[in-house]
Amino acid sequence: MSRMRKPAEERQAEIIETALQLLTHTPVEKLSTALVAKEVGITQAAIFRHFPTKDALWQAVLEDIERRAVNLWNDAVAKGTSPLERLAELIAAQLGLIAAYPAIPTLIFNAGQISAEDTLRPIHRRIMSGLRHRLLVEIREAAQTGQIPPAPSTEDCADLFLGLVQGTVLRWKLSDRSFDLIREGRRIATIQIGLLRGHKAGDDK
Repeated sequence: MSRMRKPAEERQAEIIETALQLLTHTPVEKLSTALVAKEVGITQAAIFRHFPTKDALWQAVLEDIERRAVNLWNDAVAKGTSPLERLAELIAAQLGLIAAYPAIPTLIFNAGQISAEDTLRPIHRRIMSGLRHRLLVEIREAAQTGQIPPAPSTEDCADLFLGLVQGTVLRWKLSDRSFDLIREGRRIATIQIGLLRGHKAGDDK
């Protein structure tokens, strides 16, 4: 029985999706193109027709994560009717992406285990700086419109919320994903926003 060949773009997307799913339970350093090929149901040679090297596959995976993240951030910003609502939606969107693809933190924070590190590092930076920039935009607008006091450094606030995302993900992973990541992120973000609103000029001196 002959198997119908999929269009190249569709096959590439399938390979990337499979790699992400395998990383959920396979250490990054042990994920081989042979394993990905077996899971997809094609030969290893077929993998290399789409991605000439394993490093090229890793690059495609990270670029796909970046694309998904940007789309989710755009949707999050469109949902919120105020800067602080958009801030909370951005955090929920990022956590939602990680909940759907738990391998993402592995790729971003354990990238030193991947031989393509020099190629991937700029993509890692773009993802993290992209999220930080989105958070910073909303925090600055919240300060400018009087929703939060102007005293705290907006840069520091953005770093705090970025740390909130990273810390919540770390707890989730260490607890073997024992809680709802998005719900917990929203809860902590609400607390953090409340503390920020309660900040008075001079409190940071």
